[in-house]
Amino acid sequence: MAWKRPHDVPVGIVWSRFKGKDRDGVPGLMYQIRDMDESYKEVCIDMLCDTFKNDDPLSVALGGRDDQESINSARAYWSKYIDQKMSIACFTEVDGEPKELIGFNLLVVLRNYDDEEMELPEGEVLRKILKTITVAENLVDVFEFYGIDTYLSSCGMTVLPPYRGQNIGARLLEVREKICKRFGIKATCTTFTAISSQVLAAKCNFEVLATFDYSDMLEHGVDLTNCKSVCAKIMGKKYIE
Repeated sequence: MAWKRPHDVPVGIVWSRFKGKDRDGVPGLMYQIRDMDESYKEVCIDMLCDTFKNDDPLSVALGGRDDQESINSARAYWSKYIDQKMSIACFTEVDGEPKELIGFNLLVVLRNYDDEEMELPEGEVLRKILKTITVAENLVDVFEFYGIDTYLSSCGMTVLPPYRGQNIGARLLEVREKICKRFGIKATCTTFTAISSQVLAAKCNFEVLATFDYSDMLEHGVDLTNCKSVCAKIMGKKYIE
């Protein structure tokens, strides 16, 4: 059985508040990162779909924007993991209250004794992406590497284009430490598929556990030679108890 959020930690926690950068003499906005409320679920999935079609290097290289089956399967895949109720969203803040949703990170808790297997999705592009990620993740046993049985991972992050450059992605990564400590989780680890996210994770002191060159996927029947990113990096961080 998959991990479930404990009932004694209800959804609604504000994990972080911060001020954005000033631009052209205009003061930066206030932001807050909080638990994603159920009412925003479909909007957040829409945001991930836009990223899948336009920004994700694997999807772009494989023509994901034209594969509706893959998009539909991805929606179902994301929806299932959002139901763990661990995902976080970033909002602009006015008078201490959330105003506009501008970023989202789909978080998922993984355990080494969960035996639930994901069904093979419909959609050729999504199958190839998941095959690539699976091959990369087989390079390292995260549980053994960190000596743990549970860790916090992610299935996608996105920030709306007008708000990029405000370090919101970094803030979403940094807040994982507070989340892990609240739930008694000792580490986080994610497969970062894009150069930009790999650079961001490095700035947040994530370490590289393994690197997988996309060119090697030719051996597995997937051609990623035109991918803008050259590799996937499995990157993680263990938190001091």
